[in-house]
Amino acid sequence: MINNRKQKLQKCFASLEKKLLVNEAMVHVKNGHYYKAMCLYNKALNLEPNDNNALIARSKCHLLLGQPQKALEDAQNALQHKMKNANTANAMYCKAEALYHLGDYEMSLVYYYRGMRIRPEYGQFRLGVQKAKDAIQNILHKN
Repeated sequence: MINNRKQKLQKCFASLEKKLLVNEAMVHVKNGHYYKAMCLYNKALNLEPNDNNALIARSKCHLLLGQPQKALEDAQNALQHKMKNANTANAMYCKAEALYHLGDYEMSLVYYYRGMRIRPEYGQFRLGVQKAKDAIQNILHKN
């Protein structure tokens, strides 16, 4: 009985610590301190490796640091887990952005459209569709 209660408390404290780390990392991202934020996201993911919010946030951070391959990996990991529509849309957007920055404009267009289907009110998906279409058109006009 005591061991069971102790384990529940440890899980509760770990969850609280993870939330605090993610919140602090968000403040660092807003202030432009991406490396500090990355360290905090990594610590949070060490506590709970499948936390979708931390994976999506770290994916965005990787994009801001110019690391689209790592951003893509985090977005794909987040999409593997069941989550709410808003988080799914955010993960789709991160994946689409990462693909776009990697030069895979066709697949980024697919993910912008998928995200737009989930959350049509998000204007970022429409902008993403347009920029992916423009990139594809530019490539076609060069050839």
